[in-house]
Amino acid sequence: MNEIKINEDELKGFDEYRSENLVLLVGTNPLPNYVAYHLLSMPSSPTSHIFFVCTKTTDTIADNLINVLKIGHDKWTKIQVNESNGKDIYSKISDKLKGKQKIGLNYTGGTKTMAVHAYRAVEAVDPDSVFSYLDARRLELVIDKKDCLTKRVPINTSVKPKIKELFQLHGYSVNSNGHIFMPEMCKILGNNLYEDFSKWCKENLRANSPKMLNKPKLRNVILPVNPPFEDLVIFWDGCSTLGELANKWNKKVDDLAKWLEGKWLEDYTLLSFQQVSDECDIHDSILGAQFNNNKFELDVAILKGYELFVASCTTADKKGLVKQKLFEAYVRGQQLGGDEAKIGVVCFASETSSDASPEIILKEIEEEWYLENKFRVFGAEQIPELSLRLKEWLNSK
Repeated sequence: MNEIKINEDELKGFDEYRSENLVLLVGTNPLPNYVAYHLLSMPSSPTSHIFFVCTKTTDTIADNLINVLKIGHDKWTKIQVNESNGKDIYSKISDKLKGKQKIGLNYTGGTKTMAVHAYRAVEAVDPDSVFSYLDARRLELVIDKKDCLTKRVPINTSVKPKIKELFQLHGYSVNSNGHIFMPEMCKILGNNLYEDFSKWCKENLRANSPKMLNKPKLRNVILPVNPPFEDLVIFWDGCSTLGELANKWNKKVDDLAKWLEGKWLEDYTLLSFQQVSDECDIHDSILGAQFNNNKFELDVAILKGYELFVASCTTADKKGLVKQKLFEAYVRGQQLGGDEAKIGVVCFASETSSDASPEIILKEIEEEWYLENKFRVFGAEQIPELSLRLKEWLNSK
């Protein structure tokens, strides 16, 4: 999944809707503009031009789009408008488009006021312009027709941004773990050993207290070798204590303790995504992404076309903690992937819990946040078959 290419064959299906002069309304989420550019622009035409209609607030986002899309300096124009002043929007767009033909307007971004008056301005200049917007729920490009009919064109995986491009569109640099750590051990932990191992971690790495042991005590923790942990012995590679293993694995002992206690679940989740990547059209992924000067973090994220799936991972089984992790993932996922983003949490919540089962948690979240078909809660019983459950999620509508 290292080399990511726009699907040129699928993009040919949008040729009849492309315009030499493409007008894009820039809102706080630049992803629709990124997608619209690839579907509707004519970059190979010597006379092609992109008009970014932005506000004082979104001017920087327009700059980010220009940089990420690598649009030549003579191929774009920014039109900064007052987003709540219809006259200002209409007049500025009209002035810039005067005398132009073959115009297209995609009005997915921006405010409603911007959309209404941009539409009026473009239509006044060229009544034969192509008007469109992206339907986030159905992942379709909707073309407005003169006869008041609309045409819907499925986008599918025609446009494939890189995850790092999503960060760049918001002006963020990103650091990530890069690769899955100890994948074979993750498989064993995920295959019905996770609950016993979690209990061992609480007893030995925290001594059943809320706080992790200090480093000297962590170094002296004896690694488990007796049943049910006999399958882990091969990974200890002759080490008998956590300190020895930390040295062997070239890790700080407290970082290793955190990984054993639960960070491994992030690696296991990405591994499960990768197991179904080909059949589910996953083309990019990221693990342990830290951005905005490390203030924010995403545990696991993957891209299917331009649809972002974010999975938060926690060994918690308490409803409050699971909901908190899901909310954090929702905020970051919406920020990067917009309305198209889907959010999940992989946790230890059990189906047998009377008040904190995955079903109960999901129901409460959808009711409290007034959002349906946006979330998934993968509980303890689903961890051994996580790749199958993720596949169902990836293919759901």
